Amino acid sequence: MSFAERLVLEPQREKSGETGYERYDYQALWGLALIFEHHGSQEDYAIAFEFHDDVVLLDNASSPTRARFYQVKTKDKGHWTLSDLYRRNVRKGDPTGSKLPSHIGKLFSNYVIFPDETEELNFVSNVPCKFLDASLSSCHFITCDAETSAQFISKLKQEHATATPTSASLIRYVRADLSLHDSSAHIKGKLADFVVEQIGSVEYNPDTLYKTIVEDCRTRSKYTGGVSSFSDLIKFKSITRSQVEGWLDQVRSLHALPTWAEISIHLNVGGMELGELSREWRRYRAIALDAGNEAINTLRDKIRSELELVATPSISLDELLSAIYGKVEGLAISSLPPFKAARLKVMIIYEVFTYDQTGKIQKADPVSPEAKS
Repeated sequence: MSFAERLVLEPQREKSGETGYERYDYQALWGLALIFEHHGSQEDYAIAFEFHDDVVLLDNASSPTRARFYQVKTKDKGHWTLSDLYRRNVRKGDPTGSKLPSHIGKLFSNYVIFPDETEELNFVSNVPCKFLDASLSSCHFITCDAETSAQFISKLKQEHATATPTSASLIRYVRADLSLHDSSAHIKGKLADFVVEQIGSVEYNPDTLYKTIVEDCRTRSKYTGGVSSFSDLIKFKSITRSQVEGWLDQVRSLHALPTWAEISIHLNVGGMELGELSREWRRYRAIALDAGNEAINTLRDKIRSELELVATPSISLDELLSAIYGKVEGLAISSLPPFKAARLKVMIIYEVFTYDQTGKIQKADPVSPEAKS
């Protein structure tokens, strides 16, 4: 049985308690930071949220063979001690007094289930670990002093008798560089750096892109429906390399658009209408990245399908607008109140200059000699 199949079939451990919204959200944002960090490796990957652990990094989005597990824990202040990491609370409502697993015990259970596939076991936190070198952003737990390292392994064996120094060496501490109470602002900065690193300095709406990406991660983190196959895991609980490239393609597409001045000279409209179209163009470019707006997405799909039917290399921009507008006006009126004709027209114009990104048709040429004749 493949690792992908076992990931889904192996029962997940029970939740030890409810996580506050702020900390729950922190886990999703930290997972996004991990995406930014790992995307530069050029390897295929999938990052799953809230599946066997808070975050799981798989080495392949279709046929994984290795995994890195991340347990994300936060504190308002202070540090982690060995006692904190191995504290076991009594299970609520259990008359036998049985205990829940400790933080490290829970993390190590991933190795117990997947010993051949586990590459790393990472304990991630916004506060330092008292017995580790505070100058290091990450390190293996057993690299501390010999006495504490022996205690670390001994406590682990009390929960998992099969643990060895070799398997314990997989457990790492990672210092999260997102503040607990201002994580959104920090991740926005990381997003800006990520875009520059991947694409260069380009013009785009950072707030809209941030909303799109963060909602993708939050949706997957909060998904509680059934996961009966690996494809379900990827679809409902994971972010993949191809999806991240999709985010970047949206920015690339916006950057590749000609300026409004270059577009508007090919519109045969009056001055007042041109002014209104110009204003709507500026507004629409700011929201075009909002993948979470289902009404706009539905209308864009309709525009694209109509564009595919009528677009030819020789058709003018005015002819495209005339041919498509009447086909999509009814949907626009019902789905995007209050309806504005200028807004619908700029949506059509936008698709004319980005639709070739899908590979279905070539971009319509509004300035071809045939259109001018």
